[in-house]
Amino acid sequence: MITIREIAEELGVSPTTVSNVLHGRAGKMSEQTRRKVEEALIRNHYVNDRKTKDGEQDQKLIAVYFCLGEKKRVLTDPFCGSILEGVDRELRKYDRALVCGTVATNDEFEDKLKGRNIEGGILLGCEPDNCATLTRKVKKPLVFVDSGYGEYDNIGILDEDGTYEIISFLIRQGHDKIAFFCDQKIPVASNSSRLKGYKKALDKFQIPYREDDYYYLPMDENQRHEVLRQFAKKAVREGYTAAFFVSDYLANEGISIFFSKNLRVPDDISVASFDDNIYAKLSRPMLTTVRQNPEEKGREAVKLLMKRIYGKEVLVRNINLPTELIVRDSVKNVAGK
Repeated sequence: MITIREIAEELGVSPTTVSNVLHGRAGKMSEQTRRKVEEALIRNHYVNDRKTKDGEQDQKLIAVYFCLGEKKRVLTDPFCGSILEGVDRELRKYDRALVCGTVATNDEFEDKLKGRNIEGGILLGCEPDNCATLTRKVKKPLVFVDSGYGEYDNIGILDEDGTYEIISFLIRQGHDKIAFFCDQKIPVASNSSRLKGYKKALDKFQIPYREDDYYYLPMDENQRHEVLRQFAKKAVREGYTAAFFVSDYLANEGISIFFSKNLRVPDDISVASFDDNIYAKLSRPMLTTVRQNPEEKGREAVKLLMKRIYGKEVLVRNINLPTELIVRDSVKNVAGK
């Protein structure tokens, strides 16, 4: 890690000048010098781990924020909760604490990262087009989760490969008309990759992709349930034998709505999904799904962020963790029909 003396030599000022800026004692200093030193501290990701006059350690904070639109109960969601647990456990190794919360729009991320004690941030739900811009504007190390590829640090998973594997599994079980249910009208980031995996599997087995097989599930619960009810009424008539949901939560909800309309899983329609969290195991029948490890995402995000904070070399800025197909009772083999 770079030292105060090295920063002072770089700028042609005394180490005392750098120390005064670092500890808020720049009152008699020119604005130009203060700004020059502050920019150098940020540019070099200088970390002040020294103790205060009272011998107490300054508490260093890492911000963890989620932008999931109008989604409710974000922090208690199994996926978000697992990420937070992974982040918290890993931060303890660096004597850091987390401050977490939600934002309604991507624009709010910047305001949440301005706190003096906040060294950096881990952000989920930032759209790929905003990530590089936000990184430049904030001037603090940032690591994004599930925000795709770009000139920024991101921890994701092999969404496309995982979806390709589970859709291929459905097709090999005899399902050639598979609905795709997504909670984004125009899928971005991980959901965009999952749609690519879906299309790739169809193409591999020479099944044409139809836009009518893409079903948007709105955030509003009443509207979402109505979409599911309408699908249940027509599913058998229109030849659907399987449905893929982009999350276990949505799949669990879908199974309940289908049952209320006498569409039985898996006898009448098979259901598969993504995540393998508590919703997959509480579902009846239990879900065939793609397993990911959000706690590992949290841990890897912290490791990458701390490298940035300490100015260490980062060889790879986009990390994609593996997925695993988990087969349970929600899929029926109809190949022999």
